[in-house]
Amino acid sequence: MDGAKLDALLADVAKARKGVTSLRAGFRQERKLTLLATSVVSNGELIFVAPDRLRWDLAAPDDIVYFVGPEGLSYKTKSSSATVPAQGASVARALADVRALLGGDLAALRDRYVLSATRGASDVEIGGAAKDPKASVRAFTLVLERGLVNPVRAKLLEGKSDSVELQFNNVVVNGPVDPAKMRP
Repeated sequence: MDGAKLDALLADVAKARKGVTSLRAGFRQERKLTLLATSVVSNGELIFVAPDRLRWDLAAPDDIVYFVGPEGLSYKTKSSSATVPAQGASVARALADVRALLGGDLAALRDRYVLSATRGASDVEIGGAAKDPKASVRAFTLVLERGLVNPVRAKLLEGKSDSVELQFNNVVVNGPVDPAKMRP
């Protein structure tokens, strides 16, 4: 789907997400690293708080928590922590893309991706191919459930051949979130 049908679908997603103040989901992540000929499987939880806070909590073997907010990208492990300020152009773009993908306005991704979509009986799949051949995320797919809010699965293609596949579960929309959990 493209053109006017894609525009209408993106508008429908934006409308469905407009009332979302928070989204919490468990996930299973499989990162495939071709250079090392390996896959790393992790479980975790994501919390999105509108308009601009995201917590990405990975259990062992990764055992790291990422925080995305207006101040930049932060991470915390048992032994260290750091923040990359959002002022860097590439960091700011990446953070905006992650927020748009998981809880924001997908149409905002059009600046950097050629978007496409398909609508099935029970879900919607939105895809993007990077316009810049040097982009760190060269393509993505996001599958949303029929209501256009809950993520079902996503795939990010990074570099020449690496990928991250996510399967979401136990999605809770507009549930309570402790504000302290959203800061490093």
